[in-house]
Amino acid sequence: MKTIVLGGAGVEGSYVVKRLSNGDIFSDIVVADINEKKGKEISAKYDKVEYVKLDILDEKELMKTLNDADVVVNCVGPFYKFAPVILEAAIKKGVDIVDICDDYDITEKLIDDYNKKAMDAGVTSIVGLGASPGITNIITAFTSNILDTVEDITIYVTRGIKEEAGLAIPYHMMHCWLGEIPVFLNGKFERKKGLADGEEYVNFPAPFGQTPVYYFGHPETVTLPRYIKGVKNVACKGTFYPPEFRSALLNMHSAGLTSEEPINVLGNEIKPVDFLAGYIGSLAKKMQMEHTDIPSAAAVMVKVTGEKDSMPRTYQFAGVSRMKEGTATPASIGAEMIVKNEIKSPGVQAPEACIPPVVFISRLLQEENFGDTWLTVNQKITDLSALL
Repeated sequence: MKTIVLGGAGVEGSYVVKRLSNGDIFSDIVVADINEKKGKEISAKYDKVEYVKLDILDEKELMKTLNDADVVVNCVGPFYKFAPVILEAAIKKGVDIVDICDDYDITEKLIDDYNKKAMDAGVTSIVGLGASPGITNIITAFTSNILDTVEDITIYVTRGIKEEAGLAIPYHMMHCWLGEIPVFLNGKFERKKGLADGEEYVNFPAPFGQTPVYYFGHPETVTLPRYIKGVKNVACKGTFYPPEFRSALLNMHSAGLTSEEPINVLGNEIKPVDFLAGYIGSLAKKMQMEHTDIPSAAAVMVKVTGEKDSMPRTYQFAGVSRMKEGTATPASIGAEMIVKNEIKSPGVQAPEACIPPVVFISRLLQEENFGDTWLTVNQKITDLSALL
């Protein structure tokens, strides 16, 4: 079996390569990346791995790279820029694809514009198979299958800025965490201010603890209402640690630094968003020096409320992982499941629509990169004797 890892020299992509190379499912793993130095370093570390230099926007070279592939894993961001190009190529080649896309607007576009094309070509495309989105969607599907009706779904995320992150992460922050973002309330979509509206205090697992969170834009908000019948409210809420980082992002957004409109700086045309993408990294390093207790990890919680046997019930899952492993592991498991025919679902779909929840979660729990995972259940008490 052959897999192509697009962006395989990056933070998440390199871990996909590492994990797949340690397994026995793929005999040929290709690191396709524009960064030749890192790409060669990654490929030299593992057996069965080779490097191919690739500019994603070179359509001819992209199509050539996908030759003979059984499945593609896409880790090239920002996804609002590259994901449609990559999916179009995969469909033309008839190659199944797993994408870690975490931009809500492009996720909708991929599903709406490419689902029929993929179905006609017999191509299975899973969009958003990382931690959030990804694990969160599949846990929601698992829980929704238990409940008779689903009322509310909330995804909670907090991340320490000390984590290793790829070059596309700042663009994702600005694109999906700031400005007007969608929230599904009372059965319809409304627009809210990212990282500002919807304040709520939640208790994340250690080392984060109680933290205020706010609405932010992620694909779960737009995909879960498609596939979870009858759900009335779906939202993603999150923040960053330390809290000053969130405040800085909001201030820079208010100052217009997320704009794509070029400005003239000493005779050079510069987009404010490009300046800010670079400055965010410097700001994070400065704050790391000021806050020595910043966790090198992220915490994710999934809260699903509904009814079982006409009684209200709430399920809440919570866990902690580094973003690299938390994102790359689900993507690599998905690629393995596709080539093993454990996922057979032509078309472009979110994870909750096509991945068998029990099989996937069981595999995930076997991985060594996740800490303790907790499940709590709240339900109405009708008979104390049943609890004794």
